[in-house]
Amino acid sequence: MCQGDRAAPRLLIIGPEPDLVAPVIEARVPDAEIHSCTDYETLPEVLEKTQPQVAYTFKIGRGRFPREALFASPYIEWVQNSGAGVDHLVPWDATRVTVTNASGVHGELMAQYTVWAVLNHQLGLPLYAQRQSERVWEKGRFHSVAGQVLVIVGFGTIGAEIGRVARGLGMRVIGVRARPKPSEHADKVVGSDQLYEALGQADYVSVVLPSTDETKGLLGAEAMAAMKPGAYLINTGRGGIVDEAALLAALRSGQLSGATVDVFAKEPLPPDSPLWNAKGLTVLPHISGDPADWKRRVTELFCDNLGLWMSGRPLFNVVDPGRGY
Repeated sequence: MCQGDRAAPRLLIIGPEPDLVAPVIEARVPDAEIHSCTDYETLPEVLEKTQPQVAYTFKIGRGRFPREALFASPYIEWVQNSGAGVDHLVPWDATRVTVTNASGVHGELMAQYTVWAVLNHQLGLPLYAQRQSERVWEKGRFHSVAGQVLVIVGFGTIGAEIGRVARGLGMRVIGVRARPKPSEHADKVVGSDQLYEALGQADYVSVVLPSTDETKGLLGAEAMAAMKPGAYLINTGRGGIVDEAALLAALRSGQLSGATVDVFAKEPLPPDSPLWNAKGLTVLPHISGDPADWKRRVTELFCDNLGLWMSGRPLFNVVDPGRGY
């Protein structure tokens, strides 16, 4: 049981399946007063009735998250988001409410996913899958990824984990972040002002940026042109960071040799989108950071933070609403 200076909290789980996470919280904080809300329409009423101090939030369907109702509650002191991205929550008054995210929970799987995308392309595995479907036995030659340059745009917690795994394969890693600092998981880390220079060195580009006013459309036509001809793009950040029209143009012109994209400006990707059939493009349905047990992992992280909150100590993964991460 978590113990500290505060009494066990009044907690509201906002999400479609509260019964999947409530037992984890009950086991860690038996005295917590736990309530739930499974739809956005009744959230204002539930907030007023239960008067929670803490909200643990999941998205429900594809409707707009009712951030206004949540932050209008005078009882809410802390909001724990179940994902890393908080673009659906900004803005909020950080002097009144603390928001934390689940950064780090998804890194392990996203690193594996990114390296899979690199190897899938580098080894030419889609070609062999096609030949199998055609019952064609035709040999080729594999090329190692060792020595290839991976530029990670958004070198935070997840980016560093991607770098760690990639370096284990012998790749050279360049991290790009707003506030650069050396990392054992990159050969070098540069500032955002050196983005185009870094892209020009990349054999592979991994985009793991959050969605903010500064990052939307960041990887557009100019960025594509700055990349080394034949580079390969992997986007697991947020839809809208990569300009999809520019991506299509770069694929068609051969500026990019291909791409693996997990996130899109509009999701689900419309059936008539030209991205479905774009040559060299692998489309996945926003799953790169979703291990099968992700709700349990996030809830354990939340309980760790809840112990800090109850003891009056600083929380981890606190999000700056001005920066969006």
